[in-house]
Amino acid sequence: MAGRELVVIDSSVAVKWFSEEELTREALSIMGHHVKGDATLLTTPLLACELANALRHKPDYDQNKLREAMTHYYNLHIEEAPIDFRLLSRAGEIAFKGGVTIYDAIPAALAEIRETSWITADETQYSRLKEICADRIMFLGRDQALS
Repeated sequence: MAGRELVVIDSSVAVKWFSEEELTREALSIMGHHVKGDATLLTTPLLACELANALRHKPDYDQNKLREAMTHYYNLHIEEAPIDFRLLSRAGEIAFKGGVTIYDAIPAALAEIRETSWITADETQYSRLKEICADRIMFLGRDQALS
């Protein structure tokens, strides 16, 4: 994987791959870089749960469309880091400092541990964590190098 940029994504980016909304084009570009081999996307197993739950609540989704989306997601072969004590411990610190949930702090902690950047499309999360994670956090379509 030499030469491939490693980038953490969160569910706010992944949801846009399967739902037409603001910043969908930018999110699909990130996926395209991964598929072409220009970048390696990194997350934890939690993202699949968050993605499935978010899509389940979309009005245009039914059980079949959800199954198709999740099949496509798993076929992307996104690298998953395990959720372990080190990750949860750092996520807890970030969550308390930033006033976010542990779930929302996990991508930030993962990016820090793996010494890479993290792309989010969640404006609230971005604004709460930009000071704590200033050297790692990027807002989709605004800050990231991949586009």
